[in-house]
Amino acid sequence: MADNTDQNHEGESEADAKTDDDSAVDDRPTEREREFAQMQRRLNEREMGLDQRSAELDRREEKIDTREEELDRRETELDEREYQLDEREAELNDRETDLDEREAELTEYDAQLSERAAELDEHEETLNTYLSGQMADVEESVTETMHDALDRYEASRSAGQFGPTGTMLVGLAGVALVVAGIGFGALASAGTAPFSVGGTTADLAVAAVVAVVGLALNLGTVAGKI
Repeated sequence: MADNTDQNHEGESEADAKTDDDSAVDDRPTEREREFAQMQRRLNEREMGLDQRSAELDRREEKIDTREEELDRRETELDEREYQLDEREAELNDRETDLDEREAELTEYDAQLSERAAELDEHEETLNTYLSGQMADVEESVTETMHDALDRYEASRSAGQFGPTGTMLVGLAGVALVVAGIGFGALASAGTAPFSVGGTTADLAVAAVVAVVGLALNLGTVAGKI
C-alpha cells in the first residue's frame, strides 16, 4: 500500500507539472498575436502620419484660400484701375483732338491775319503815295489860293461879302477843311480813325464831303464869291 500511495503522489506531481507547463505556454503571446500587435502598431503609426498629413494639408489649404482671396482682391483692384486708365486715356485722346483742331484753326486764322496785314501794308503804302501827291497838290492849291487872295485883297479891299479879312479867314477855313477831310479819309481807310460815324464807307463819305466843302470854300474865295 505504501507503494500505491507513492505512485499516486508521483502521478499527481506529474499532472500538476504538466498543468503548470500548459499555463506557462498559454501566458506567452503566440506568433500570430505578435503579428497582430505589430500590424496594429504600424496602422497606428500610419494613422498618426495621415493625421499629421491631413493637418498639414488643412494648413496648406487655408494658406492657399487666403492667397486666392488676396489675388482675387488684387485682380478686382487692377480691373478697376485699368477701367479708370481707359477712361483717362479716352479723355486725353479727346482733349488732344480738340487741341489739334484749335491749333489748326489758329494756324489758319494766323495765316488770314498775315494776309490781311500784307494787304493793309500794301493799301497803306498806296494811300501814303496818294496822300503825298494829294498833299502836294493841296499845298500848291493853298499857295495859289493865298497868292490869289492877297492879289485880290490888294486890288480891291472891299471885295467879297465878308470883306478882305473875312475872305482870307474863309479861305483858310476851306484849306483846313480840305486837309481835315483828306486826313480823316486816310485814317478811316487805315482803320485808325479816332472816331467813326457808322463804318468805313460812311467815314470815307464824311471825309469826302468835308474835303469837297473845303475845296468849294477855296474856289469861292478865289472866284470872289465869298
